[in-house]
Amino acid sequence: TRASSKVIKVEAPYGKPVDAEDVRRAGKGKKINIIGFAHGETSTGVVTGIDPYRKVADELGALLIVDTVASLAAVPLDVDRQRIDICFSGSQKAISAPPGMSPITVSPAAEEVFRKRKTKVQSWYFDLTTAMNYWGKDRLYHHTPPISLIFALREAMRLVAEEGLEARWERHRVNQLALIAGIEAMGLDLLVKNPADRLPTVTAVMIPSGIDDVKVRNQLLDEFNIEIAGGFGAVKGKIWRVGLMGYCSQKPFVLLFLAAVEKCLLDQGFRVPSGAGVGAAIRSYSQVETAAAVSR
Repeated sequence: TRASSKVIKVEAPYGKPVDAEDVRRAGKGKKINIIGFAHGETSTGVVTGIDPYRKVADELGALLIVDTVASLAAVPLDVDRQRIDICFSGSQKAISAPPGMSPITVSPAAEEVFRKRKTKVQSWYFDLTTAMNYWGKDRLYHHTPPISLIFALREAMRLVAEEGLEARWERHRVNQLALIAGIEAMGLDLLVKNPADRLPTVTAVMIPSGIDDVKVRNQLLDEFNIEIAGGFGAVKGKIWRVGLMGYCSQKPFVLLFLAAVEKCLLDQGFRVPSGAGVGAAIRSYSQVETAAAVSR
């Protein structure tokens, strides 16, 4: 790599998380400094459990680095309890603040590793040893802070706290369940087959045979002002990626999207039972509301 590091890649088929056991086998007998992975993998809509990776990192004597860009404030996460050494995210996803900031937290164990380095970090931008002096007691100058973005992030975090993390996690879970119920009722398949592996903020939908990927996405944008993403790499032209994160994870948006997709599919000759997607989503919401009422 550019940093002269030796990287061991452990991969899994598209639509499945990388098994922590495979990581353990790949690192066995080697000096492993860090283990890193994405909690929420947006290119395929996969969520990966953190706890098994913490166990493997402990066994290999490695720091654990977790990318929570697409999961923070939408998927259950406890940095301290799960003992994540370096956890970073993005302000623009489920937090719903403007882009341009990357929240990060660093454990005492990671700080100690930084301080004991025998060589300087080659990139000033990624040198946390200088940043630590900035946020520490010395308050040494490091960069000009983006004040307007900080205020925006604070307001977004205030809204998160007002809603409550657990309630926010549940909102994302419930809205994705309704989306999936609608998608499947229209006869569409999902890339991620195991429900436990599905990332609540991004749902990967398989594009039916004979349907023009770009045409559907353009029609959604032009007629309904809805933008979804396509796949890339090995799944380019094979999946649609539907985001439900932060402010966008709302019941009206789910129902509007399902109705709009039905229209787009019908326009291309795909047979969809009239109102099937919206109807299934409404039933999904009703089941959750009934269960909540019973539990009270």
